[in-house]
Amino acid sequence: MADQGPVENKQFTGQIPANAETTFRIVGRFGSVNLDDEPDETKAADRNQNNAEVMIKYLMDRKKEEDGIVEPDLAQYEPLWKAIVHEDWKEVDKQLNLLGTQALTSPITAFYETILHILVNSEKALGLVAKIVKKIEPDSLGKTDYQHDTALSIAAYVGNTKAAEMMARKNPELLTRSNHSGDSPFHAAARFGHGETIRRLLYVAHTSQMDDQRLFSDDKGSTIVQYLISANLYGIALAMLKQYPRLLGRDNLGQRKRILKQLAEKPRGFESGCKFGPWQRLIYNAISVKKEVDIPCIQPENDDSFHINIFYKDKENPGEFMKSSINFFEQCRRQAFSIICFIFPSVEHIYKTKLMNEQARQIVKSMIGGVIWTFESASDALKLPVLKAASLGIREIVEEILKVYSASTMFYDENNYNIFQLAVLHRREKVFNLIYKMGLSQKWVASYPCKDKENILHLAGRCIPSRHINGAALQMQWEMQWFKAVEKFVHPLLLEERNKDNKVPREVFDDEHKELVKDGEKWMRDTASSCMVVDALIIAMVFAAIIAVPGNNEKGIPNFRHETLFNVFVIADAAALFSSSFSLLLFVRILTSRYAEEDFLKALPKRLLLGLMTLIFSIATMLVASSSALIMLIDAVPGPKVMVRKATIIPVTIMAVFPVVFFIWSQSHLLIDVLVSTYRPAILCY
Repeated sequence: MADQGPVENKQFTGQIPANAETTFRIVGRFGSVNLDDEPDETKAADRNQNNAEVMIKYLMDRKKEEDGIVEPDLAQYEPLWKAIVHEDWKEVDKQLNLLGTQALTSPITAFYETILHILVNSEKALGLVAKIVKKIEPDSLGKTDYQHDTALSIAAYVGNTKAAEMMARKNPELLTRSNHSGDSPFHAAARFGHGETIRRLLYVAHTSQMDDQRLFSDDKGSTIVQYLISANLYGIALAMLKQYPRLLGRDNLGQRKRILKQLAEKPRGFESGCKFGPWQRLIYNAISVKKEVDIPCIQPENDDSFHINIFYKDKENPGEFMKSSINFFEQCRRQAFSIICFIFPSVEHIYKTKLMNEQARQIVKSMIGGVIWTFESASDALKLPVLKAASLGIREIVEEILKVYSASTMFYDENNYNIFQLAVLHRREKVFNLIYKMGLSQKWVASYPCKDKENILHLAGRCIPSRHINGAALQMQWEMQWFKAVEKFVHPLLLEERNKDNKVPREVFDDEHKELVKDGEKWMRDTASSCMVVDALIIAMVFAAIIAVPGNNEKGIPNFRHETLFNVFVIADAAALFSSSFSLLLFVRILTSRYAEEDFLKALPKRLLLGLMTLIFSIATMLVASSSALIMLIDAVPGPKVMVRKATIIPVTIMAVFPVVFFIWSQSHLLIDVLVSTYRPAILCY
């Protein structure tokens, strides 16, 4: 939006006062302006200076020259503007009636915007917009501002769906009108992610039997698909690709490349880029979205609703759209799922995520299918997307491209890295595993040299921080697992190759990870020291309990020795003593470790894991022993034994369980991380 100065000398200039609160945009300020058709070299130089004011002035002069119009008389619209600023729609309607029908189509700002350009910015003015649209002629809806945007385009930009549909129905030809940036109303809605708006505009275009070639000629269609992908509207993009395969990215390799590149920059649009917990992953795998993916979703309904009526293109009559209905049982299934999603909102989020992931994958298949790929064509259209996907860890894109063109492993980027080397360099285990599964025939690809005389093992030796690994020790373990995995995969000769610094891969690994080893040692020592304090307290408590056995002693023999609870006390107290002692020794062993790189691979994580598990066990058994002793003492109170025990056992048990559950919960993430990284590493060949 262009900045506009305050009103001077009380003369109205079309600007809103600086202190006014409003929801309106005064100028059309959506995206960059395409000035490639500018003939004047002086103006082109001004454009290259990236001066927004120069660009706006040029467009305003161009508008004046093309339309042959004079400067609008803005002073007469001052009362109208005051009403708009205060969102007083009755007063706006009154002022329009006073100004006459000419005010409905004439420019009312310095940027040649009509009243509709202003009102469509707010859904609160929808009633007034409907009244104006009904009054004026269809051709008058084609009035444009200085950027050549119609009011329909502005409504599409801001997502005013009802206003956009209203104007499109009255004059469908507006759907083909583009501004100076080359944006049609479809581009406007797609660029800013207004899914429902673009659905309704497409539906209007279908019902108006407009020529598809006019809507999506040249590169316009592929640009819309790119905007939709950028806004995560994969469902609409997929449906459009199915219905317009030759117009939306399928007619030339350049369009395919742009769409695939856009997808390769969206890792969260695919399953490999989604981070789920164990339960979320279980739900994700259990949900099926095949039917939803197969059904086109271009229809005027809300994104969150479960669609029952489906519009699809008739293959025999491409210009007609047929309507089918989901059967009764499918409708019942969807309603049941809606209830589950209402009760458990996280399930709905997982469902939408999986649907988005599958739709994105189907778009990839659509872009790479139907072509017999040669090395030249694949290098032109597939090289950049597959290398980008390998760098960001999008396994699905790499997998689909390798299916149609397995020689994609021979593509190299500007640093002479192929997809295998990029996977190692950026620690993308899912891509690495995918290529590893292809078989031993791919080993020679990993042996290709990179820049600076480095091989793939030198890349594995670099220290690459990972955001999804918590703790320096676990980060060091992850780095060591990567190095060992690549070391196992490559030819033994690569272990002794030297780079430009005359270093073998192991020397690179040692030099790169010196600081991480220090941080890992500090993290391990701090964790072990904290746990040792707890172990020492438990040992002191349970050892004291052995000396001071509950109940009076007769000649050193406890009075409660025949009680079942006494046996529970003895066993639990002994278990707490021995397990805490063992845990303490494990943590002492961690403190006295040499902290070599290999120690972080198995030895230190195993000791930490076993130490934490025995610590949890000692806490649990200590509380069992303490609870047993407490119940025995209360049970010795005179009175009915049944009533005493019932009133004692339940609260004591609850209070004893709570600390154990809390400690397990607080340490669960650490336990799971250590357990998974040690006994179920993500790298297959490790």
